[in-house]
Amino acid sequence: MIISPTIISLREGIEAALIIAIMLSYLRKTYQTDLRRYVVRGTIFAIFTSLGAAIVVGVLWGIFEGPLLNVFEGSVVLIAAILLTTMIVWMWNAGAKITQEIEESMERSVTQQSGIGLALLSFSLVLREGVELSLFSMALVIQEGIQSYIGIVLGLSLAVILGIGFYMGSLRISLKVLFKWTSIFLILFAAGMIAYGIHELQEAGLLLIGPLEIWNINPPLLPGGEYPLLHENGLIGGMAKALFGYNGNPSALEVVGYVAYLGIAITYLLLKQKGLSSKLAGAKKQAMPIAMHEQ
Repeated sequence: MIISPTIISLREGIEAALIIAIMLSYLRKTYQTDLRRYVVRGTIFAIFTSLGAAIVVGVLWGIFEGPLLNVFEGSVVLIAAILLTTMIVWMWNAGAKITQEIEESMERSVTQQSGIGLALLSFSLVLREGVELSLFSMALVIQEGIQSYIGIVLGLSLAVILGIGFYMGSLRISLKVLFKWTSIFLILFAAGMIAYGIHELQEAGLLLIGPLEIWNINPPLLPGGEYPLLHENGLIGGMAKALFGYNGNPSALEVVGYVAYLGIAITYLLLKQKGLSSKLAGAKKQAMPIAMHEQ
């Protein structure tokens, strides 16, 4: 299953690529291209630091066994779900202002510390995306297996291509639409991560609240031992499990966690969207009298 890893790594990669493209474009616009090397150096250092974090998490995963492994896997998946949520919220709130905010930070860095400030700024911004992706990658591998790396590489490759297009000015796509629809998918995926994390902790003997199985709709195995299509390990059920956290025999706490997360996340985004629409409507009403007066 490479769909989820591809979308998540593409989303993270685009955010990092946008940051770098905005910084380099600002330097080009302000005729300070000699400072680009500091942005590049900060970015490269952030990439290697992120790889180091991924290696540490991978080593820990190989050390733990038994219940400790379940605790580790459940904790990593839950932390990744929380980070994924903060990423969705941040881009939903700051997506429209991201260029302005980065350029203002760059202006302060250039004024105060010149190249060193730019290197630190690019390092900190890219490192956040890199560490998040490291945790997401581990969570995806835990849930879906080693084939997740195929999707991760594919998503990052697409993000690099898009980033180059943004910087060169040859690519014009609606980032608002892209982030909106990927956010909807990521919310569903994060809900599945919450349920999976709870499942792993329950496997370790923790969070044993309520029935450990409230239904079991997994069809029986076929005569040859294969999984039916709708089984959670079958073709269709497995795809639903990878994309949306489908579980044929969940515990009560898994269902509560899944539904509660979806309810809170969707309600929040709908309220934010409603607030944004109200602001735009108010701005239009204020602009109308001014336009009529000018006429």
